Amino acid sequence: MPSVTGQAADDHGVRVGTAPQYALVGLAGLLLQLALPYLSLRAGLIVSSSPIAIAGFCACAGFRRQARDRRGRQRLGLLLGAVSAALLGGAYALYTVGAVVRDGTVLDDAAGGLGILAAAVTVPAILVAVPPFGYRVARATYAIDVVTVAGAIFATAWQFVLAPTLVRLAPDDRVVFLVTMLPEIVAAALALMLMSRPGAEQYRSMRVMAAGMGTFALAALISVRNHTEDVPWYTGGLGAVYLIAGLTIALGSWTAVLPGDTATAELPAGSWSTLPYLPVAVALASVGVAYGRSGTLSPVLVWSLLATVGLAMFRQFLNLLVVRSLLADLNEQRRRLDRLAHHDTLTGLPNRGAFYDRAREALDRAQPSSSTAVLLLDLDGFKQVNDTLGHAAGDALLVGVAERLTAALREGDTVARLGGDEFAAVVPGIAGPDDAVAVGNRILEQLAEPISIAGRHIRACASVGVTAAAGPGHDLDCLLHEADLALYAAKAAGKGQVRRHQPIAAGEVVPGSP
Repeated sequence: MPSVTGQAADDHGVRVGTAPQYALVGLAGLLLQLALPYLSLRAGLIVSSSPIAIAGFCACAGFRRQARDRRGRQRLGLLLGAVSAALLGGAYALYTVGAVVRDGTVLDDAAGGLGILAAAVTVPAILVAVPPFGYRVARATYAIDVVTVAGAIFATAWQFVLAPTLVRLAPDDRVVFLVTMLPEIVAAALALMLMSRPGAEQYRSMRVMAAGMGTFALAALISVRNHTEDVPWYTGGLGAVYLIAGLTIALGSWTAVLPGDTATAELPAGSWSTLPYLPVAVALASVGVAYGRSGTLSPVLVWSLLATVGLAMFRQFLNLLVVRSLLADLNEQRRRLDRLAHHDTLTGLPNRGAFYDRAREALDRAQPSSSTAVLLLDLDGFKQVNDTLGHAAGDALLVGVAERLTAALREGDTVARLGGDEFAAVVPGIAGPDDAVAVGNRILEQLAEPISIAGRHIRACASVGVTAAAGPGHDLDCLLHEADLALYAAKAAGKGQVRRHQPIAAGEVVPGSP
């Protein structure tokens, strides 16, 4: 395709179609349509068919070029697109030859068959090349949308074109005629659905190809109408529609398909999301007008409309399931982030920040008649475990200690890892300091059981400092300082012990002070 100033290119050098290029395509179609009434039938067919044949073969080359830079399903989809474009080019080459030789009945029949094959191959090409949705429900919703839109297009075409044409055909020819129309109708539905999908830039060439095939479906309907009313074949802008469809596919074949295996979003977004409902609304409106005039509807039209409306309603139900699934995933991610923010990643215990929040809340809610214990625990000889057995064994020991601490406390108590081998606990609702010491001893009893690490049994040793505060209104930092002093006393007494904070008498020297 000739280059246009200002057009973009992707990272593989594949040219990207721009608005001026598509405007030129529309202008070419308009000029052809204006010229056809002044040409003979033979000249008009040659002038109309030969550019489409060339466009089809150019599209084949464009899709093959893109396929060289892709892998997997996108490569297969682009190769199928090349096959479809080659069939399209071959069909219109036969139309051109048939017009040149004047007696092209056999060639026209062969060309019609190739055109049907081109539309039929377009459908799997689009479905394979376009990245799938990640959710099963979203994929089902998308499939229902395609069927719904195709049904709406069929209902509209039935009322204005198909029904008047079928009454003039033999029974056997009716089935053949309907079967030949279905691939192009489905391609038109896919074109509308691709435009409504999020991240459409990721597969613009297949979207343009679907739009081109959808335009050929419109051309086929206009052609049938013209034949039924016995008017010149190009009436109703048919010459322009054919040329625009062919050139659009050629231009789209040189439009980049970005790599990717999965759509980045699951739901249509923005104004494009309402596009699939347009043919449904047109179908309902046209049928309503027809019913208002005649008071009757054909059985085919009634059943196609019922199926279309039913699928549209079912689609909304599935769409709700998709939204619920997305919300569930968002809530799960929020819970994970919340857990990461408030819990230690190794042991799963609350971290320092979460401990401070819970401890302050427990102190504020304390009853006047009860006490709250604050405990600090430090493992004895933990560095030796890391040095002799490795950090993996040290981590496993910390996990085992966390499990023992949790088992030693009640459900409403809080135990946390403050960092390294230091743990803390807050125990509300105890009778007094003696109960706080009892909690510390219970913890040491739990830790006395050996912990199995890498085939070895290791006994965790720890020192515990405790303090108790009666009633509410106590400062957590002061209590932690008291527990820390008690922990220091436990280590000074030989480790592996529980010590309770003792108030310092006037004039007494604090251990470790100058």
